[in-house]
Amino acid sequence: MKMKEFALLGLFIALVAVSTMIIRVPIPQTNGYMNLGDSMVLLSASFFGPVGGFIAGGIGSALADILGGYPQWALWTLIIKGVEAIVVAWLIILIRVQKKTVSVKLVLCFAAATAWMVLGYFLAETIMYDQKAALAELPANILQAFGSVVLASLLFPIFSRIITTQRG
Repeated sequence: MKMKEFALLGLFIALVAVSTMIIRVPIPQTNGYMNLGDSMVLLSASFFGPVGGFIAGGIGSALADILGGYPQWALWTLIIKGVEAIVVAWLIILIRVQKKTVSVKLVLCFAAATAWMVLGYFLAETIMYDQKAALAELPANILQAFGSVVLASLLFPIFSRIITTQRG
């Protein structure tokens, strides 16, 4: 990995953390919160592949939990968001999504990855609390997934131009 790539990856870790922390809607049933960080997880995986996506998405999201007062979620978040990034990155590779513009294929990749996020948190909440609490948080996680797919899709062309220019 070139130094420029490494620096961009570091910026994406910070971007994931900040976008996760900037708007947080608390969910009392599980002590969790709704956020827009998944949009940056999706974008990081789109441009950095499975490994870089896991690093930026997993570490950035876990850092947001630790710094934001939710350390009990950090390990779960590292795994769930990291796997979310791997899912979207591999789907983009497998179905040969063009990375220049938003396409139906890209949006479907984003949707599949955020579906994993919803499932992952449902399982984690069931283990940490119980199924009743996990079911109570399910609508918020679905809304977060939907909003993140929309936001990532809207931002994708802008980030594509920036990343392409920086990688030069």
